[in-house]
Amino acid sequence: MAQQGYRFKKDGSWYLRYRDNFSVDGKIVRKQKCVKLAEYSDRYRREGDLDDLVAEKMAGVRQAGKCTRSCDSFASFVEDTYLPYVRENKKASTAAGYRSYWLRYIKPRTTQFAVRDFTVAITSKLLADIAAAHSLNIETIGKVRSILSGIFTYALATGAFPGKTKADNPCAGALLPKARCKGKTVAASVSDVKAILARLNEEGLLLARAAVAICSLTGARPGEARGLKWEDWSRGKEQLHVQRSVWHTHETAPKTEASVRYVTVTDELRTILLALWNAHGSPISGYILARSGGGRVNLDNESKRVIAPALNRCSICQKSELQHDAKTDHNFKRDADASIPWFGWYSLRRFHGTQVRENAGNSETMAKALGNTREVADKHYNKATQVLPDVRRAVNDAMRGLSV
Repeated sequence: MAQQGYRFKKDGSWYLRYRDNFSVDGKIVRKQKCVKLAEYSDRYRREGDLDDLVAEKMAGVRQAGKCTRSCDSFASFVEDTYLPYVRENKKASTAAGYRSYWLRYIKPRTTQFAVRDFTVAITSKLLADIAAAHSLNIETIGKVRSILSGIFTYALATGAFPGKTKADNPCAGALLPKARCKGKTVAASVSDVKAILARLNEEGLLLARAAVAICSLTGARPGEARGLKWEDWSRGKEQLHVQRSVWHTHETAPKTEASVRYVTVTDELRTILLALWNAHGSPISGYILARSGGGRVNLDNESKRVIAPALNRCSICQKSELQHDAKTDHNFKRDADASIPWFGWYSLRRFHGTQVRENAGNSETMAKALGNTREVADKHYNKATQVLPDVRRAVNDAMRGLSV
């Protein structure tokens, strides 16, 4: 006969005591457990009033008993089973991101839970606790929920979490807490890109100038730009073949199938690439954005250590921060008027998307240029600062003849 549990009242609350499975040193042992069912009230005066609560709880206990791993520590399940699965099946950058979110936000607040303990309410409270402890925007909180959802989807699929369908995922109905909106993203302007390319050329930074030109004039992601090789450049067809991406030391395929694409080499980009090609000794193969020794450049370091300092000018001597060495007889003081703003690599990708969208007159062409879906391209990369030409034409056509 299935256990019914023992109900009792203590300190103004009703409790249920029952026996359940627990994982101890890798072995399943049977232990007693006690949980609170409800506060004593007019609704719950007698033991009989608790029947529905007890039935629901014990049904969950019996269902969990069918999942041999559901009594495992949640932290152990994630670190010993789920994260290794992610490392084997996802890109290195994705696996690193999941692990970072797990260690910083999720693990410190879930060490007391077994896999089976999670409910929609517990998951909602977990997200609220994370939002309260960290100054995160709503998209980051959503990312945490997405990672948790992935953990339980995997647990459901492998029989480690009690449930029959994806609707049983405790993240499915979890509420996102109130959080600040994501900061506004910036697209570089035409004048910004021109000024950056000119300043880098003036400073003699051919590699940095080529990186900026590739990202702004082709819309390539930083990882895609790092993965480009000289043999990907078809000079006759005036195009580059984007077919790989590099994250740290890992080389993989681009982010999506649509990201494997051909991008246009404009006259401006051709001139910049030729200058770099000649400076590197006219190589026939190898990475375009490479150091003199052939190693791939780290664009994050290039941004912080080379590009940003090169764009900043000293208000006293007008030298760039890059050229302002220890021998200078004064400290560097940034000249806001003479310095050029640098908003990072993705501001160049947004610049490209915006310009293509404004000139093409449709989002489909922008999406193809960026290797994204139309929805993603419209949401993240179209940063138009004026009415789009096709929208203006459509509105004018629709409103024509209405003047009095």
